[in-house]
Amino acid sequence: MDAFGKRLQEARTRKGLEFDQIARETNIARRYLEALEAEDFAVFPGEPYLLGFLRNYAEYLGLPSNEIITAYKNFKIQEAPVPLRELMPARPMSDVLFGRGNGGKILAGFLIVLVVGALAGGGYAIGSRLLANIPEKPAEVARAPVTWTVDGSPFAERVYAGDTINVSAEDKTWSLLVEETAPALKLRTPIGSRTIELGQDLSIDLSGNDEPDVWVFVADLFKNDPSKGAEVRIEAGAADEASVAAQDEQPAASDVTLAASTGTAADTSRQTVLFESGSAYPVTMNATFRGYCLFRYESDRATREERYYQKSELLTVQANNGIRVWASNGNAVKIQMIAGGKTVDLEISRPGEVVVRDLKWIKDEDTGRFRFVSMEID
Repeated sequence: MDAFGKRLQEARTRKGLEFDQIARETNIARRYLEALEAEDFAVFPGEPYLLGFLRNYAEYLGLPSNEIITAYKNFKIQEAPVPLRELMPARPMSDVLFGRGNGGKILAGFLIVLVVGALAGGGYAIGSRLLANIPEKPAEVARAPVTWTVDGSPFAERVYAGDTINVSAEDKTWSLLVEETAPALKLRTPIGSRTIELGQDLSIDLSGNDEPDVWVFVADLFKNDPSKGAEVRIEAGAADEASVAAQDEQPAASDVTLAASTGTAADTSRQTVLFESGSAYPVTMNATFRGYCLFRYESDRATREERYYQKSELLTVQANNGIRVWASNGNAVKIQMIAGGKTVDLEISRPGEVVVRDLKWIKDEDTGRFRFVSMEID
């Protein structure tokens, strides 16, 4: 197979492309493009950057990127020095054991092995006695199911599988059993099981009179960890117009901290509204990677992670306030935002473009409503 640098150069020449044009369209600096064709690795800040640029450049030229990456790795293996011990001829075992001057060394080695074995045996015996006197760690006590009561006042608690929620309304009491809290809240009601996704609300008619008796909202849960339960808000009886209006004017009672929409007209034009509501609620981001990409995210200004992702990898992030994302190749990642039972697909940039974007709740001071926006950051 030809050197990968030569293949890159020939493909570029066939297409009649210049380095300056490629640098503009791939966002890869010209000096890196020239270094890739010259197989000069000293100019790159690290191998992950080299591999990312090499993959993007090959795909831009229409070359099979996996073959180009393999050719680079084979080249590196050929450059690696051979250990000196592998160049020395092996000595026969008879020379090692009975060669001139080796008899004393073998005897000394045999004595050392005996001494080490004796010390190890004594240490094992002492250690066994000490461990026998260490009290066993008490087993963790499983959480006992809790019975909650919902009457006239709003209910907001974190519940777990096995808990029972007794709801009283109009001189009647209904029992709701929490069956699951992940990947969604599942309640067993007198009229059957009901499943409620994160950020969704559900009105349930338990009496059969075509009027809701219970209103349930899922404010927080961990889709992959049922041990952390689910934060729910429950009201007995249908929410009347006054309570609905009050809820539209105020954010949900969670840890959501909102930024006011007070930017300039230029800033507002760079915002894409994904969701709009009378209240803010938790959101979920699903990122699907279509190619090699350095990706970093920061959730609620607390949880932060950065690593390289490859094609077909998935990432799920949950947040109350918002998420900031960085991507070395924005076109390599497709983002899907889920909130309030709605799903929105989001393309964040062009091929080869480095992107920084905020996905967060803001409050419109003029209308008092809340918007979840995608905002490009310089």
